[in-house]
Amino acid sequence: MSSMDDRPDDTAARRRQAEDIATREQVARLPEVPETLSHEEALQVLHELRIHQIELEMQNEELHRTQAELENSRARYFDLYDLAPVGYFSLSEKGMILEANLTAATLLGVTRDSLVKQPLSRFILPEDQDIYYRHRRQFQETGKPKTCELRMVRSDSTQFWVRFVTTITRDFDGNRMDRTVMTEITEQKHLEAEKEILEAKNRQLQKAESLGCMAGAIAHHFNNQLTAVLGNLELAMITLSQGMLPHENVRAAMKASRLAAEVSSLMLTYLGQTFVKRETLDLSESCRQTLRTLRTAIPRNVSVTMDLPIPGLVIKANAIEMKQILTNLLTNAWEAIGEGQGAIHLTLGIVSPAEIPIVHRFPVDWQPQNHNYACLEVADKGSGIADMDIEKIFDPFFSSKFTGRGLGAAVILGIVRAYGGAVTVESKLGLGSTFRIFFPVPYEEIHLQQLKVERAETADKSLKRDRGGKVLLVEDEEAVRITTAAMLTRLGYTVVKASDGVEALAVFGQHRNEISFVLCDLTMPRMDGWETLTALRKLAPGIPVILTSGYNEVQVMAGDHPEQPQVFLNKPYTLNDLDNAINRSAL
Repeated sequence: MSSMDDRPDDTAARRRQAEDIATREQVARLPEVPETLSHEEALQVLHELRIHQIELEMQNEELHRTQAELENSRARYFDLYDLAPVGYFSLSEKGMILEANLTAATLLGVTRDSLVKQPLSRFILPEDQDIYYRHRRQFQETGKPKTCELRMVRSDSTQFWVRFVTTITRDFDGNRMDRTVMTEITEQKHLEAEKEILEAKNRQLQKAESLGCMAGAIAHHFNNQLTAVLGNLELAMITLSQGMLPHENVRAAMKASRLAAEVSSLMLTYLGQTFVKRETLDLSESCRQTLRTLRTAIPRNVSVTMDLPIPGLVIKANAIEMKQILTNLLTNAWEAIGEGQGAIHLTLGIVSPAEIPIVHRFPVDWQPQNHNYACLEVADKGSGIADMDIEKIFDPFFSSKFTGRGLGAAVILGIVRAYGGAVTVESKLGLGSTFRIFFPVPYEEIHLQQLKVERAETADKSLKRDRGGKVLLVEDEEAVRITTAAMLTRLGYTVVKASDGVEALAVFGQHRNEISFVLCDLTMPRMDGWETLTALRKLAPGIPVILTSGYNEVQVMAGDHPEQPQVFLNKPYTLNDLDNAINRSAL
């Protein structure tokens, strides 16, 4: 607090007040005064002295009041800062502790003095140092308040959870300081862990219930089909014994058998264990084609509108699977609308991971891994789904209508799971539902695939590879090697063969100047396709290579490889597929 001399207005007021008091006082008797002073001068001197005395007394009283206020302020500061329920750290830009409150020291089990000039990171669990480093780095880069959760270590080596909130503040000289507020959240973390355990147990119970329902429904379905098979076979036996041909009975038995086999195939799809050929696919065009085929099936009371980008979003997908997903989504939507008037809206676009909802997201443990996702959205104004049922709609054969109805939603989830994607559901009873399907589509991959399509079209028109060159075929499966060599010969090429990568390098060394391109399998003994590709490029950096595999392209091309093939060719392939791949490799 400033002294009285620093406040001229207060000093003048105090002077006037002292003069008033001195004037009012009656001086009963004057002491002996020097002869050099007149009576009036002596009175004036005494008056001035009295004024100064009164001023000093008033200053003393004010100093006492100021001291009392300072003591009260210190007490309040102690209560608000040192005894706060959270820890406070004032840090330098390098993360050194400049000041800490008593709560922070108590939480760490040390004295306040021992914290000063220590790096805050010293008290953080080693396993969580990276979290703190990222927290500090993001804060330094943006200057905006940042939050993180990590574990700290007390002086007795016990661990506890805290939440850090770091902001910028200034000292009395205006210099920047970082203020970190530390809140202990150990109990909260324990409660969250217990909640996760309970939720996991609940999911297990629901899964067991779902499996029971699924097993019963599958048994119901198979029993129905087996009844048709056995009944028709028995009738066929009777018909044969009567000397007639049982064509109708055999056809009916075969149809029932195919239906039973179809359920097995759909179950594999639900599990995400089907492997189909994926090609560059325009999702917008795929949606339009599917809607054209469904026009006659859509009820007249239901209108369908679309918001599809042109040109369409290009991804690697299987056209039949995309049609299956959209057909199931649209069928569920118009069934939810029922007999009244209703609308379905179909939307397609690109979203970031941050835009993908977390609530009612399936698979439940799915986390986004890509920078961009294709989002296929189907929204209806139907009856909606009860919140308690949303968690069950992707269980095989679950339906709010009756048990054993089908595998529609389960198949959707199975296909999406195989693509590494997710499904989200938003629904309110009486208001409708919105299903969103997310497919991982990195921007770079979309651009590359569009470029490949353009190049392939150009190649088909004018840049076909000249026939008659020599080809190095690298394939460990003899049957595939013989068949592919025959196909290459049919296309006009001379073929030299190798059964693995090691042999391929030797053959390539003998025919280096004659070989136009290499067709190489991925999975081989001794040296696989990636290793062979890298070794060949060291011998001849510009050699075109077509990499082929029975695994899908997304799985094969994932990862960081020093060399990339010109073209990936998925097995099985036709003569036309092989010819197109060869032409694309010429670009």
